[in-house]
Amino acid sequence: MKFSRIILERFVKGSVTLLLLLSTLSYPAIAAGNQSWGESKFVDVDGIRTRYFEAGSGEAMLLVHGGHYGMDGSALGWMPVFTHLAAHFNVFAIDKLGMGLTDKPGSDEEYTMQATVQHLYRFMETLGISQVHLVGHSRGALPVANIAVNHPELVKTLILFDTNTLAPGDPPARSPNLPSFEETPPSVESKESIRQRALTGSSTFHKNFVIDEYVEASYETAPKGWEKVREVAVRLDTLRKRFIELNPEMVQARPALANNSGTGWWLYQVKDETLAAINAGRLETPTVIIWGFNDPTGTSRPHGLGMELFELVSNSVEKAQLHYINLAGHAPYRLFPREVTKLIVGFTGSEKDLATN
Repeated sequence: MKFSRIILERFVKGSVTLLLLLSTLSYPAIAAGNQSWGESKFVDVDGIRTRYFEAGSGEAMLLVHGGHYGMDGSALGWMPVFTHLAAHFNVFAIDKLGMGLTDKPGSDEEYTMQATVQHLYRFMETLGISQVHLVGHSRGALPVANIAVNHPELVKTLILFDTNTLAPGDPPARSPNLPSFEETPPSVESKESIRQRALTGSSTFHKNFVIDEYVEASYETAPKGWEKVREVAVRLDTLRKRFIELNPEMVQARPALANNSGTGWWLYQVKDETLAAINAGRLETPTVIIWGFNDPTGTSRPHGLGMELFELVSNSVEKAQLHYINLAGHAPYRLFPREVTKLIVGFTGSEKDLATN
């Protein structure tokens, strides 16, 4: 199959180059013997038991997954690309606050994006992570961008994947406010049903990323995490209804705030603050945006959100790139892990031999 991507690059303000690259790189399965990314690790972050994975050596890289409170996303989503990146960096992949096997928020006040940002920042402090390459996907891109704006001394580069959340404006909410808990919960699913759900997703253009280790890890995690997912989802929606009752004028003026997804009530303040800071030129960290051209999420033309975000970022970031990858869905790093690794390594300036990975 063909691997195609479009690069929009700006190294000097006012000078923009658009390149279309077509090649015949075939999608490689993860090499035998290079699949494992190790056992779960846990650390106490201000009383929150936090799960993460770590591998590799060299400069630090932190991977922050997408999704939000009440969803079943976790660090496991990075598995297809994790070992590729670990050949070049000391890679950490974290379960965000209230997701995966990380504890749920301790109070109602912590069901916010501010709490997610603080948890990530304190995780870095707790483990002594600095001079880090921050990587965020979808709803994980907003908190890493916020950290880059407010703590630029800690961040070497910023790498963003398919983030309707960080993109300017209020993309419409696509998903329901709550998962359907009448459906069979993952805790009693079989490994085969987990595999089939991954293979039939709207972003699954290619099948190779659904490796056995991903299925095994998801199967083992589900019984521990599903009850928490349900509790967190129900609590988030209760707080959503409370917000609407207490802030009717705000919701009328900005309907997106009535939702848990999209630019929902619990994250709009961090989004507005982060975009205002970027617009004011406070983001100077070298930034690369990697976007699936056929991303099925967000608007009818979600790749347009990637362009809008790039236009905003490139106003103040001299070293900025935007890469579109065809047939890559919402998470290009899952479907094209080797190619995405090459993009990241090239952008960050790693000197390790790409030919070995």
